[in-house]
Amino acid sequence: MKGLKTVLWVTAIGCLTAVPFIFLPWTAVESIMSLFGVESLPNVPIVIYSFKVTFSVYGLIGIYFIILAREPLKYGPMLNLSAFGLIVFGLSALVLGLSNGLSPIIYLGDGLSGVILGSAIFVFSSKPK
Repeated sequence: MKGLKTVLWVTAIGCLTAVPFIFLPWTAVESIMSLFGVESLPNVPIVIYSFKVTFSVYGLIGIYFIILAREPLKYGPMLNLSAFGLIVFGLSALVLGLSNGLSPIIYLGDGLSGVILGSAIFVFSSKPK
């Protein structure tokens, strides 16, 4: 149970790291993205909106994982859904990153963390209680 809770908390914290980006000025987001090799982002309202909504969704997913982490045994079927969702997310990030010719630094963190954390949730949640 301790391993499962740890994986769920790590996932929650990872998702919640997106929340501060909601409130950062766009120039700060662009500067941070440049660290990952992104040359420039369009400074148009729809792009800014899309990024900030995505950051918000990550934050909500982080809250979801906090709820699971507090009492994982209470949410049995949701653990499997969460594990499956993380694995699909991770594989999607890897495939999309590769197929779009992105630098691995952009997609490997998302891809590997999704696959590894999702697999760990499956493993730890299937252990006898």
